[in-house]
Amino acid sequence: MSTNADASDLLPWRDVLARRFSEPLHVSGVDKRLPMSEAIGRFVAPGMRLNVAYLQGRPNALVHELARTFQGRDPRFEFYGSSLVSNFAVLVQQRLLRKATVSFVGEGIPTPGPSPAVQRALARGELELENLTMLTIPLRLLAGAMGLPFIPTRSLSGSSIAEEATAAGTYLELDDPFGSGDTAGLLSAYQPDIALAHVWAADTAGNALVYPPFAENVYGLLAAKQGVILSAERIVPTDFLRRHADHVHVPGEIVRAVCEAPYGSHPVGFYAQGIEGLRSYANDYDWIALHRDAARDESAYADFVEEWVHGVGSHEGYLAKLGEARLESLHATAEPGSWRPEIDAAAERLDAVLPPSPIETMIVHAGRHLATRIREQEFETVLAGVGQATLMAWLALHALRDEGIEIALMLETGVLGHDPRPADPFGFNYRNLPTARMLTDIFGILALHGGGAQNRCIGTLGAAQVDRRGNLNSTYGADGSFLTGSGGANDIASTAREVAVVAALRPGSFVEKVDYVTSPARAVQSVTTNFGRFEKRGGELVLTGYVESAGPDRESVLREIQGRCGFELRVADDLEAMGPPDAEELALLRLFDPERLFLGRTRT
Repeated sequence: MSTNADASDLLPWRDVLARRFSEPLHVSGVDKRLPMSEAIGRFVAPGMRLNVAYLQGRPNALVHELARTFQGRDPRFEFYGSSLVSNFAVLVQQRLLRKATVSFVGEGIPTPGPSPAVQRALARGELELENLTMLTIPLRLLAGAMGLPFIPTRSLSGSSIAEEATAAGTYLELDDPFGSGDTAGLLSAYQPDIALAHVWAADTAGNALVYPPFAENVYGLLAAKQGVILSAERIVPTDFLRRHADHVHVPGEIVRAVCEAPYGSHPVGFYAQGIEGLRSYANDYDWIALHRDAARDESAYADFVEEWVHGVGSHEGYLAKLGEARLESLHATAEPGSWRPEIDAAAERLDAVLPPSPIETMIVHAGRHLATRIREQEFETVLAGVGQATLMAWLALHALRDEGIEIALMLETGVLGHDPRPADPFGFNYRNLPTARMLTDIFGILALHGGGAQNRCIGTLGAAQVDRRGNLNSTYGADGSFLTGSGGANDIASTAREVAVVAALRPGSFVEKVDYVTSPARAVQSVTTNFGRFEKRGGELVLTGYVESAGPDRESVLREIQGRCGFELRVADDLEAMGPPDAEELALLRLFDPERLFLGRTRT
C-alpha cells in the first residue's frame, strides 16, 4: 500500500473484521449435488479406468447406476479394486468390463466362494483378469496418489501372482540398493481416471466423512486423474463436518459430483459409532443369498439383474422394493447385542447332544495348535483369514484367555483387538466392530501390524490346495477354473512371522506341487486337517498328529491319509494321537456358528 494514500481511502480495520471474519464461518458456494444418473452420464466415459473404492462400505448404488447408464453398450471399462464381489458382478454379466485388476473375486459374505458370472466370462474370453492381493491393490493407488512411479512391498515374492505381475510389467524384484542383502519387490503406481466411493456424510461441495475401518482407504480417490463421484448416506451442512473433522478424509477439491443415496452400500452394511444421525446397518444376508443363488445360472442371473437393477429404474426404486421394514431390521441387526435373540432362536439346535463332526474336530485341533504356537513363540497378534481360519483363531483366543495370556485378533480390512461375538462366524460382521480397540485400514493391518518391524504376528489361513512344501492355492482349480484369488492370504503369508493353516484333506487338495502359488510356503509352519496335523520339518510337511476318531485305529487312519495325499507321506517318530474336542470347545464353536456355515453337518 502506498504511504501517500489519503487516510480517507483506508478501510477501518473494524470494517474489515466485520465483513471477513463474522459468523457463520465461510461455506463453499460450489454445489456439486447431482442425481446419480446425471453424475455417471456426465463424468464417466467408455474406456475409463475405474477405481470402485472399498471404504468399509461399497458404492453399490453407484455400480447399479453405472450398469443402468451403460446397458447395451460396450464401454470396455477397466475395473480396479480390492474385490469384485456380490452385485459388482452385474458389470461382468452386462459385459461392461474389459479388464479387472483385483485381489478377490466371488462371494465373500457370509462364506467365500467363486463368482459364476466371472467364471463364465473368463471361460468365454470376455474378461481379462489381473490377480493382485488385498495389500498390493491399495499400495499401487497410494503410489499414484503421491505421484510416485512405484512403491516397495513385501508381498508377492515367491508366488505365481509375482510371475504374472512381472510379465505384465507391474512388478519387479531387485536387491536392496542400500546393502541390507534383502530383496525388495516394487509395484508400479496406478492412477484411475475416476473413482466411485460411498461415504457416510458429505456437504454439497464434496467434503466427506468416512468412518473406519477404512479398508482400501482414500488412496484411489486421491489418485484419480479426473476426480471422484461420491454417493453419501446424508448430505450435511459443512458445520457438521467441522464438528467431526477428525473423520473427514475426502476433500471437496477432488470431488466432481455428490449424490445422496441412503443405504447406498446395501447389501453390504455400514458402521459408525458416536456421531449424531449416523445409524449403522448390517449386511443383508438374505439379499446376498438371493443374489448368490441367482448367479449360478446365467439366465436366472439375467432375470435377477433385470428385476433388481433395471426394473427398479433408480436407487429410490431399489429402496422402495426393499421396503422400510427390511431396511429397519438391518439397523437392529447392526446393534452390538443383536446376537442374543439369534442364539435364543438356535437354542434347540444348540441343546442337541451330538458328537463332533469331522470339520468341528479339525477346527478344534487347529485352534489348540495355534494356542500352543502362540505360547511357545510368544506371539502377541493373530491375523486371521476367513472362514475356518477365523474360527480356529477365536477358539485359541478363548483358550489362551483362560490361561491369562492376552492376544489381539486382527482382520485385514482394518480391525485390531476385537472380541468376537456369537451367532455370526463372518469375521467382518458388524457386531464385532464395537468391540475393537483399533480401527484402521488394509495398509495398517497388513503392512504394519501384521508384519512390520516388531512382527510378533502369527497368521491363520485356509486353502483349496496345499503342496508338500506348504505352498497354498486359492486362485485356480486343477481344471483351470478360477476360484476366488488371494484376498489378503498372500499378504499374510508374506509378512506374518508364522502361518497356521486349516484345510480339509480331500482327494486332489494335497498335492506334490500346487497348480498356482497364491501364498508362498515361507512362513507356513503347520497344516491341520480333518485326519491329522502336518508340520514343517526340513522344508517339507511331515505328519505329526493323527485324529483318533478318523478311523478304528492308528494304521487305518494313516492309510486313509496316504490315500488322500498326493505326495509321499512322511510320518514323525513322535506322532501324536489327537483326541476329541471337549464340551467347552464344542459349545464355543457352535455358539460362533449356530447356522453351521463353516462347521459342516454333525454326525447323527
